[in-house]
Order: sequence, then C-alpha cells, then structure tokens
Amino acid sequence: MTKIALSLIYQVAILFLMMLPGIILKKKHLAPDDFGKGLSGFVLYIAQPALVFLAYLQPYNPRVLAGIGWVLFYSILAHAVFAVGAFFIFRRVEANKQKILRMVTIFSNAAFMGIPLIGAIMDATALLYATIYNITFNLVLWSLGVYICTHDHDVNGDGEQTEEEKRLLKRRALRSMGFAFIHPVTIAAILGLFFFFLPIEGILPTLITDAFSMLKATVAPLSMVVIGLRLASTDFKGLFRDKHLYLFLALRHLLLPGVVLVLLRLGNLLFPAGIDVPVMQVVLILAAAPAASSSTMFAERYECDAAYAGKLVTVSTALSILTMPLLLILLGLGL
Repeated sequence: MTKIALSLIYQVAILFLMMLPGIILKKKHLAPDDFGKGLSGFVLYIAQPALVFLAYLQPYNPRVLAGIGWVLFYSILAHAVFAVGAFFIFRRVEANKQKILRMVTIFSNAAFMGIPLIGAIMDATALLYATIYNITFNLVLWSLGVYICTHDHDVNGDGEQTEEEKRLLKRRALRSMGFAFIHPVTIAAILGLFFFFLPIEGILPTLITDAFSMLKATVAPLSMVVIGLRLASTDFKGLFRDKHLYLFLALRHLLLPGVVLVLLRLGNLLFPAGIDVPVMQVVLILAAAPAASSSTMFAERYECDAAYAGKLVTVSTALSILTMPLLLILLGLGL
C-alpha cells in the first residue's frame, strides 16, 4: 500500500471524526434547528468559492490546461454512466422512492466531502481539477437533478398534475437550472481561470489571499459538522429492511465507480502520454464519493421524500470510510 493510499484512509478517518461535533451539538440540543442550514450556506456560498478561487492562483501550465480538459470530459462521462445506471436499474421502483434513489445514485458528495479530501491528500493542481469536476456536478445537478425531482410530480397528492401545477413546476425548474450558471463556485472557477491564463497570479495582495486561505481552511471541518448534524437527526427505523438500499449502495460505491475506472484505464491506454495520473485519481475519488447531501435539499425543495433521502445519504456517508480507500487500493489506480 503506497503513501497516498495510506493518506486517503487517514484523511477519510479524520473527516469522520469531524462529524462528532455536529452529532454532539444535535444530540445535546446545543444548536438551533436551522444551525446546519446556516453552516451549509456559509460553506457553499463563501468558504468553498474561496477554496476554488485559490486553486487557480498558480502559473499557467499547458500540461495543467490539458488536464482540465480531460477532467471536464471524464466528469461529464462519469455523470452519464451514473445517470444511465440509475435510470435503468430503478425504472420499476415506485415513483416517490424512484426519484430519491436516482438522485442519490447519480450525484456524489463531491463538494462537501470530495473536495476537502482531495485538498488534504493532494496538491493544488489536483484541487484545481476537483473544482472542474464540481462545475460539471453543479450543472448536471441543477438540470438533470431538477428534472428527476419535478418530472410527473403530484403536488396535491391526488394522483395527477393540473396544468397550473405543471406550469409552476416548470418555472421553478427553469429558475433552478439558471442558478447553476451563477452559482458562487462556478463564478469563482471562472474568475480563477482568468487568473490562471494570464500572468497575474501575484497581483492580489497577500491580505486578500491570506483571508481566502483562512476561509478555505473551514471547508472540511464545517462540511463534516453539517453531515454530523444530519446524521444525528436521522431515524434509521426499518431502513435496513429496504431491499433498494443494498442495490443503491452497490451501485453508488462499487459498480458504477468501477465502470468509470475502466473508462479511465481505456483512455490511458489510447492516450498513454495524454492523461496524467492525478487526473484519473481526482475523477475516481469524486465519482466514488458517497451520495450527495444536496439530494436531501432537493427532496425538501421539490416535496419528495426528504426523510428517505436523508437516510440513504447518511448510510452512504458512513459506508464510504471503507469503500473509498478500498476501491482505490483494490482497483489499483497507481496509488
């Protein structure tokens, strides 16, 4: 087992220990009910954009630019693989569960867990690659994710949608899709690319970059505190009798990431001098991350089964402490 594999296991364990403050706060009633929502907003709209922007403050390198292109390509391909698998496998599940199972299978926790993990075990270039993957994630989440949650959605629970309900959901979906392009992380990445392409990485005063660095340092611990708060709020009663749970876990953690790995290996064989190992590492780590916590947010926003989503996300997160390192080690990605 190589150094980076050991680092991955160690950092995943640290991230899970960071859940404990959130669990304690929730169980001991030391935080208000909306505390997790406020922390999530801070991480998503302030701290994570700072992390993303800082990743681009490095001298222009054509090799890195090529890596950006490969990550963009494989991030789209990875989401396509997960989407095809989720839509096919869960096509006969009852509608309300089907929406949730597809969401948690397709979307990984690339932002809250994947990016902090890569930031801890890899260098600034790998973190830059992770932000490119996250741009694809946001675009697919706010388009395909919205479609999954709103398609054939019965607002009144009477078995059918009225024309007014359809128009209302369509307007809401279009507004959500537009948000992907003005998401703070997307804007931070675009601004960062401007600094990356031009020889001006040293133009910002140290005061600004140091402030951003302090914000960047809060992403990992606060992200895990949020997950800990949600974990402590989850009622697991009856969940482990749900046969769909085990199929979802196999798809999310082993089978579909395995397909992505095969595609990465195939690309490396076809273009042996073109795809850097860090590109493959970043794509596989983010593809193999647990189910996205945003699935619960979407379920609440579009009136799906948010409680079921929360349970699946929590179990997936707990399982990932084993599956993420094991997948990368057993499948041998040169780690």
